[in-house]
Amino acid sequence: MTLRTYDPSKLDQFSLRLLDLAAILRQMANRSREKGIADLPLHDKKALEWCAKLEQWAHKTRADLEVKILQDMAEKRDR
Repeated sequence: MTLRTYDPSKLDQFSLRLLDLAAILRQMANRSREKGIADLPLHDKKALEWCAKLEQWAHKTRADLEVKILQDMAEKRDR
């Protein structure tokens, strides 16, 4: 994995990209519902694996952020 720094703007861009993907899937669900498509065969194994890994990554990253916040607060308090 590549370690890159993210500012709040870049985090927003990443989250909006994920929301765009979610919107596509929601549109597909609504369109299927509207057109009476009861089942759509999909190859989902890899996508579900990626989602699980992304969830784990997001939880770890959030924990890392909380640690960084606490470290920054301690440094400011020590000054």
